[in-house]
Amino acid sequence: MHNVLLVTIDSLRPDFLGCYSDWARAEQLSPRLDAWAEQACLFRTSISQGPRTPESFPAILSGQYASRYLDIYSGLSEKRRLISEILKEHGYACAAFNSNPYISRRKGYGRGFDLYEDSVPLGPPRGLKGKVFINLLKLRNLFCEPYTPAPNINHQVFSWLKGRSGPLFLWVHYMDVHGPYIPKRGFRYYQRVKAGCLWRKATHAPEQVTPEEGQRLRAAYKEEIRYTDRFLMELIESFDPAKTLVIITADHGELFGEHGLYAHAFKLYDTLLRVPLLIRLPGQQQGRRIPEMVRSLDIVPTVLDTLGLGSGSDLDGRSLRPLMGVEKSPWVRQPAISEIWSKHLSVRTEDWKLIANYAEGWQELFDLAADPAESNNLIAVRPEVAAELEKVIRQHLLNMNAPEEDLRQCGIDATTDAATESRLRALGYM
Repeated sequence: MHNVLLVTIDSLRPDFLGCYSDWARAEQLSPRLDAWAEQACLFRTSISQGPRTPESFPAILSGQYASRYLDIYSGLSEKRRLISEILKEHGYACAAFNSNPYISRRKGYGRGFDLYEDSVPLGPPRGLKGKVFINLLKLRNLFCEPYTPAPNINHQVFSWLKGRSGPLFLWVHYMDVHGPYIPKRGFRYYQRVKAGCLWRKATHAPEQVTPEEGQRLRAAYKEEIRYTDRFLMELIESFDPAKTLVIITADHGELFGEHGLYAHAFKLYDTLLRVPLLIRLPGQQQGRRIPEMVRSLDIVPTVLDTLGLGSGSDLDGRSLRPLMGVEKSPWVRQPAISEIWSKHLSVRTEDWKLIANYAEGWQELFDLAADPAESNNLIAVRPEVAAELEKVIRQHLLNMNAPEEDLRQCGIDATTDAATESRLRALGYM
């Protein structure tokens, strides 16, 4: 039985990695990862199922869309089976290390793990003790990073690994690339406050960010990637490559002035949805560059398929092994759907992208081949393309059993579709 190492890096854009971008390679942003990627499968176009952590991680860890259970803000549904729960049932020791509150035990992400270290208290005390606790937490955040830094995460991991035998599933989530991008040189407290002020300006008043401040944000982001690169490889090199399946990805990307915005937001542009995805199979020595578009949804079925546990008939994603040169089964292209909620979605093919906000009543259509920056909305010029892509969105909402109110807002006759579904079930098609 092989070990499984899943590494997710918050807010990491693929075009800031040397293995994806010539300019990033020239600037030596990720030299260690670039060297490792020479012996891995690198997916050139991997699409996240959401633009922020809450919307994206259900797909990464369950292989199912966030809208399937509408549970991403209230806490993961018990019906949603995580990869940790599946592997635990097959004898794997499971542990996770992160410090993002959106993916904490309180949100249901600890299921199936023997150890889930998220640095988030399960609940502060009430009354006066609770107020003191909150104030101490705020004071701590003035002097320390608002997350556990990469070297501390690695220390926790290595302590857990010490003396451990048998197959294991380890999920590590690094937060260093996430804002406020704190420089590692100089007086720490000053850099912390300075970075925090610029981060708040960029996220709350992006129109006021000057060109010089925008460059400072990009430079600090690059520094965080260089920093993470070192500890990422320290982690990966602690595993036997002949016995370990390694997956490296991100939950979403990051904005640096594109569309007039910074950081990440409730937007469905490629700058936020394109993520790196690198997979190294146990014993793999020859790298592959895979041009076909894939999705974060496909990670869980790929893990299960590689371990010989099937690819999951109840999953929304598909195994990527046919693209990785290890199977001869055909690969059928699938559109990539990303969600903020069941009223705000996008559907992407290799060449086209439709963003549909049914809550506010607008749509955007982009020809990605001619306009990868998504700057020219063609919704009025190519309505026939938008209509075809919207059919995909509507079918997706039906498949996810979206609330009737949302279906009506999207122009779907829920009553008629429910009757049709009943007939199909009677005929054995569903």
